[in-house]
Amino acid sequence: MSKCLKGESEVKKKDATFACKKCGAKTDKKTHLCKPKEIKEKK
Repeated sequence: MSKCLKGESEVKKKDATFACKKCGAKTDKKTHLCKPKEIKEKK
């Protein structure tokens, strides 16, 4: 999808909505990860 964050999360663990299957980085924007996986539903 997008370029890899190389394991560096953009948000705190509890605020994350998506995690990368490849490197484990966490973010709230799906397009920022190379292999995104939803870890919790959006509110």
